Amino acid sequence: MTLMRNFCRPCAILFALGLIACAGACATTDDEIEDVGTLADDKSDASLPRTVELDLDAGESKRFRITTPAFVASLAQDADVDAQLTAKHYEYEFASDVSRAPRLEASADGTVRNWTLTVQNRGDDALEATVVIDVPRDDSELGIVSDDKTVLPPETPEGMPPPYPGIATMLRTLELRGGGDAGDVRYVTAREPDGVVEIPDWMAMHEVPAGTIDTGISGVPWVAQAEKVRDISRIFDARVQQHFVLFGDTAHRDPEVYAEILTKYPTRVTTVFIHKVNETVPPTRVAGMHLVNNYAEAAAIAFGEELLTETEARKIMTTAQSEGLEITDAEIDDLIEAAR
Repeated sequence: MTLMRNFCRPCAILFALGLIACAGACATTDDEIEDVGTLADDKSDASLPRTVELDLDAGESKRFRITTPAFVASLAQDADVDAQLTAKHYEYEFASDVSRAPRLEASADGTVRNWTLTVQNRGDDALEATVVIDVPRDDSELGIVSDDKTVLPPETPEGMPPPYPGIATMLRTLELRGGGDAGDVRYVTAREPDGVVEIPDWMAMHEVPAGTIDTGISGVPWVAQAEKVRDISRIFDARVQQHFVLFGDTAHRDPEVYAEILTKYPTRVTTVFIHKVNETVPPTRVAGMHLVNNYAEAAAIAFGEELLTETEARKIMTTAQSEGLEITDAEIDDLIEAAR
């Protein structure tokens, strides 16, 4: 018995030391859980996406509670420190890859759950990063087709004026939506090639997204309409899996062109925006399209159709305001509320 007693004493000491070490490790690598609240899966949640700033030493982690049926989390940083995101709710577990910009999507059976999101510093250096938390969205890249004069107002004696307020920001936001590639907006015009020589430089000057310009052979309306339909059809046929947003105006034949495209590709057009530049536009001419007075209205509609977040829509609207659109902050709020 003495031998047994002497043998157990060091074991007990080692066991106690192990518990202390384990407790110490847990305290330094896993802070108290932080509640980021409930994420609504519709447009009523005006604070989406949520952003959280992090500063974790090597080996440390941070936990967050998220109440929602499903969520998407991503991490962004300026450095190059490996990190990982994990999510758990009882039997449901998800883990991202280990990288400098991990991304994770967690979902279950559609019921609201209290998820635990853990951010782990897997690198050897301190991690300073931003975690973005949002509800899942349709992030497939949209194709964009626009008439050139929908972006460019009529020329003046001084030359080409700036774009219509807000249109450059709206095109740019939609183009890059969901990690989309820059430079793939397609512009269609009835003008001949020598009539668009200065357009690329004008676009670059005003930060209008670059893209191929499909030129025409005639400005005669019925000739231009048929040619534009052929040009747009070639774009659609070359990207058979893609859906498109179409931009046009009422000055020429854009509504008639897009009506033909809607008939030819009824499941491929996500939405159509027609800028009203004529005093009177018969409703039948723009049936199935959004007739807008300006691009603040267009941004609110895009928010309502979940093509833009509220933050993105408001940025377009305030940019249009700063670029000369006569719209008040209260009117911006009213447009957003009406779109919810």
